Amino acid sequence: MIQIPIVRQILLDPDAGLLPYLSQQLQTQSFSHFKAQFGFHVDEYCTQVTSNDDSSQIQTILLFILKLSIVVDSQTPLDEATLHALEFQELLDAQIIRWSQDNEKLLKPISEIKGALSQLLEIPFQGGYLPGFEIHRQFSLIYSAGTTQLSQLDEQTLKPQASLYRPGERTPQSGQYELINSDGESTGLEVTSTTGHPFPPTSEPDQLYRLVDPTKHKKSNR
Repeated sequence: MIQIPIVRQILLDPDAGLLPYLSQQLQTQSFSHFKAQFGFHVDEYCTQVTSNDDSSQIQTILLFILKLSIVVDSQTPLDEATLHALEFQELLDAQIIRWSQDNEKLLKPISEIKGALSQLLEIPFQGGYLPGFEIHRQFSLIYSAGTTQLSQLDEQTLKPQASLYRPGERTPQSGQYELINSDGESTGLEVTSTTGHPFPPTSEPDQLYRLVDPTKHKKSNR
C-alpha cells in the first residue's frame, strides 16, 4: 500500500517534490513563451516485494498521470500550433526525467514517459476559453516502502511474548494474521500469509502482524 507521507514527500516537498519543481520550471526562460497550467492524479499503484538472500526490500510502483493544458495563439496555423505543443511536451519530459535522476527518495530514475496530445480544442484559461491542447504524461515512480519502524512498541520486549512481525519479514507459520496498530491494539483487519513468504506492506505506518489462527494441516490416512 502507499505510505502517504512518503508519497507526499516525493510529490509535494517544497525543496525536492515533483510538483513544486515543475511549477518552478514553468517560470524559467525555457518555458517563457508557453502558456501552460497543470493538474495531476494518481491513477493506480502496485506493490512488489523482492528478496535477496536473508534480506527483503519492499518496493512501491506509483503510476502517475500528469495533466497539462497549453494555450496557443488563435491566429497560429494548426501545424505550427501542434509543433509548439510537442516542443513543450519534449521540454517537460526532459525536466521530469532530470528531477527523477536527482531525487534520492526514488530507487531508480524514470526510464519511460508515455502519454497523449489532444486535438486542438477550447481550453479553460484564467476564467475564459482559449484554443489549446491537453497533454497527458504518464510515468512510474519507484520508491522503497521500507519496513515499518517500531515507534511506540518495544520490539525486543513484545516480539518474544506476542509474536509480532513487521511488513517484509518472512512468515514463520502459515495462517491468519491480524493487523496491530502502533498502540498494540487490533485493527480488526486480517491477512492470510504462508510460511516463508514476506508479510505484505501495511496501509498505515507503525503497524505489525500477529498470528491468530494457524493453518491446520490434515494428516493423510494410509
